[in-house]
Amino acid sequence: MDGIEVVETEWGSELHRRLIAEKHAARVAYRDSPEAWEEYRQLLEAPRLEWQRVIPAKKVKTIPIYRW
Repeated sequence: MDGIEVVETEWGSELHRRLIAEKHAARVAYRDSPEAWEEYRQLLEAPRLEWQRVIPAKKVKTIPIYRW
């Protein structure tokens, strides 16, 4: 997290609205980029995610643990 500028602002202030607008513009620019389309293509070609329940051999837990 080094090198990341932290900006505190009040909700709804002019600075807050400007930061939200910049974030939205960055999302739109990425969404229309060739990198985004390549990532989308890779996600379509990726194998389906299958969930399997894992129970430790030594003791059974009441909270299920999942691996993928």
